[in-house]
Amino acid sequence: MLEHEPNNIQDAILSGKPLLKSNYSNNGQSALSSRITITDEDVFLYDVNADITEHLDDVYQIMNYHERYLAPKYEIKHDYYVGRHHKIIGRPEKPLSKPDNRLIFNLPKKLVSTFNGYFSGEPVSIKHKSNDGNTDDTAIDDQIQTWLNNNNYEDVFTEWSKQADIYGRSYIYLYETPATDSDKTELKMTVCSPRDTIVVYDDSVENNPLFAIRYSTGASRKYGDLITKDAIYSFDSQGDGQPLTIMNTDPDNPNQVVKSDILNFPMLPVIELLEDDDRSGLFDDSINLIDSIDNMMSSKGNDNDAFSESYLVITGNKLDEKQYEALQNSHLINLYPKKNNPLGGNDNQEKPTAFFLSPDPHDEAKENSLNRAIDMVYQASQVVNLNDSSFGMSATAISGVALLQRYQPMQARAKVKSQKMDKALRQLFAILFKQWDGINADPSNLAFDHKQSIPHNVLEEAQTISTLNGQVSDVTKLGYLSRIDDPAAEVERLKEQNEEDAKEAKNQVDEYMTDQQKKAGVTHGISDDPAGTPKDSTIS
Repeated sequence: MLEHEPNNIQDAILSGKPLLKSNYSNNGQSALSSRITITDEDVFLYDVNADITEHLDDVYQIMNYHERYLAPKYEIKHDYYVGRHHKIIGRPEKPLSKPDNRLIFNLPKKLVSTFNGYFSGEPVSIKHKSNDGNTDDTAIDDQIQTWLNNNNYEDVFTEWSKQADIYGRSYIYLYETPATDSDKTELKMTVCSPRDTIVVYDDSVENNPLFAIRYSTGASRKYGDLITKDAIYSFDSQGDGQPLTIMNTDPDNPNQVVKSDILNFPMLPVIELLEDDDRSGLFDDSINLIDSIDNMMSSKGNDNDAFSESYLVITGNKLDEKQYEALQNSHLINLYPKKNNPLGGNDNQEKPTAFFLSPDPHDEAKENSLNRAIDMVYQASQVVNLNDSSFGMSATAISGVALLQRYQPMQARAKVKSQKMDKALRQLFAILFKQWDGINADPSNLAFDHKQSIPHNVLEEAQTISTLNGQVSDVTKLGYLSRIDDPAAEVERLKEQNEEDAKEAKNQVDEYMTDQQKKAGVTHGISDDPAGTPKDSTIS
C-alpha cells in the first residue's frame, strides 16, 4: 500500500507523478541511475547501449521504484475491482452511535465485466494469409490452432485482456517446458500481473522491449528473474539492501547461466498488452465518481436507518404510566406544561399533538445526483450501461442504427485495444514461428479478426436484403447480414449446395422414372431375360 492513504485516490493512481505530491514522500521520485528514465506513462526506459547483466544495481533500483510507487497504484486498482473501496471503508466512524452504513456499489467490476465480455466474448480468430503461392496457409493455420488449443488460449487471452482493463497493462510470458513426446522443448504461455512484473524498453526512438523483471519481496530480501531474449537470470539479494547476485550460474563457468536457462528467442518473451497508449485502466479516471456513489448510497442507507429510529414527540399533555408502558419500546419525547391545575388540565390550554421527529432526507435530490454520477461513470469509461431502462426492449424493436449508436463509444475503445493486441500477438507469434522447425510462416502475414458481441436487429437486416434483390450482387447483399463473416465464401457454399440439391433432385427423378418404367413393363406382360431377348410373362 501507499505510505499513507492519499487525500485524492484518483490523483494517486493515474499514470505519472501526482499533482498532490504530498501523497508520496520525496515528491514522488526515487534515486534511479543515470541509465534509467521513467515516462509519464510509468514506463521504464534503459540505455540502449548498456548491458543490464553488468549493472545489477540498476535492476535493484527499478524494483525499488516499482515497489514503492507503482505497485501501490495497482493494489488500489485491484482493491476497487474486487469491492474494497478505500474512501468509504476508511471513513471515520459516526459519533454517538449514529447510523453508519458503508455501502459499496462495485461499479469497477461491472465496467470490467461488461467491456471484457464485449471485447473477449468471442476469441480472436487468427489466420495466416501469405502473398505467394508456395506457402501452405492451411497447414500453418492448423498448427497455430493446435498450439492455441493446447495452451487454453481463450482463457489466457480473456485474463490478459481483463488485467489490462484493470491495471492499464498486462503481460503474457512465453516459457519453455520439456515436450512430452520428445527430447525437445515446447512453448507455453501464462499471464503475468504488472503488480510483480516489469517490462523495460530501450531509450531508442523505437522503444523496443529490452528486458523484463519478475520479482518477489520477503524476509528482508528481493528475489526473482531477470529475463532477456537470450537467457533467464535468477537473482537474490540475500538480505535487505544487499546487492543482487545471479544464482543460476554454471558451476564450471561462474560467468555463464545454466544451459537450461539459455534462450534462443528473436525478442523478449514477456509481451505487454496496453489498454491504450496512456496505460490507463478502465476506471482510473472515474474513481472519485465511484467514491461519491458509495457515499450517496451509504447516506441513503443512513437516512433509512435514521427514520426507523425517529422519535415520537407528544406535546401539550403528560402521559400516564399505562401510556408510557404501551410506548416503552419506542423513541419518545413528551413535552407538557410543568404546572397542572387541580382538575388535571393544563394551564395554557395547549391542544395535545403527536408527530415524528426525523430529518428531511432530501431523497429526490440524492436520487438525481446518484443517477447522474452513475451515468457519468459509464460515459467516462466509454462502456454501455446494459441496465439502462431503454435496453429492456427487445433487440428487434430497436433499429440497427440506434444499436450501433449506443455501442459506438465502446466500439471505439475496443478498436484501439484490438490494435494493441494485434501488435502484441505478432510479437508472440514471431517467437513461436522461430521455435517451429520447417515452417515458412511470417508474423506480418497474420490476420486477426476480433468479433465483438454486438446485438443486431436481424429482422431489419433480412428486410434490407429482400429490398436489394435484383439491384446488387449476392455478395453485397449477404454483406448486410451481421452473422456472415465472409459473404463471398457464403455465396460459393450456396452455389455448391444448390448444385448438390439439383443433383439429388435429378437422381430422385431418374429413380422415379425407372420405377415407373418397370411397373409399365410388368403391366404389359413384357420383361427382359438376361440375354436381352424379350419374352412373354404370365401374370397370375
